[in-house]
Amino acid sequence: MLTIADKEFTSRLFVGTGKFSSSDIMRQALEASECEMVTVALRRVELDDPGDDIMRAIGGGRFFFLPNTAGARDAVEAVRLARLARAAGGGNWLKLEVTPDPRTLLPDPVETLKAAEELVRDGFVVLPYINADPVLALRLQEAGTAAVMPLGAPIGTNRGLLTRPLLEIIIEQLEVPVVVDAGIGTPSQAAAAM
Repeated sequence: MLTIADKEFTSRLFVGTGKFSSSDIMRQALEASECEMVTVALRRVELDDPGDDIMRAIGGGRFFFLPNTAGARDAVEAVRLARLARAAGGGNWLKLEVTPDPRTLLPDPVETLKAAEELVRDGFVVLPYINADPVLALRLQEAGTAAVMPLGAPIGTNRGLLTRPLLEIIIEQLEVPVVVDAGIGTPSQAAAAM
């Protein structure tokens, strides 16, 4: 069981939608995984278009939709994307991603904290993607985020829990849920992260 803000999830697995070759394969993978939470890049989906391939594949109430701000390079851009998504019916839940370098996709801690503070004040349920930084994680909790999502390893590396010692510190010191994000490449790595 996982509780974030006011929602309970029976599955601790979140699945992203960015790497599938088709919406049919994505839907099949999501169903087979038995996940409940699905993250979707706001730049890849038309929230107000019921015919959008991604929205059709994850629609129907089976999955909890968690939009993310992938591609935002600073706090201003992330906040703008979040507000546009909410206005288009995307709700108040948000995976906050601020990644200024498109090559590494490593999160910017300063801009992430700035965006999180503003979005929490604006009524969003914020789940920020961060480096495995215990100090930043604590500051984000103090800012009111509903969880933190530190990376296990850099995005796309499939190297698992390279940051395990830092993740353990974060888990020990925080009261909000810690969801390991990025760098997970195998089912055994996902199981270890959960």
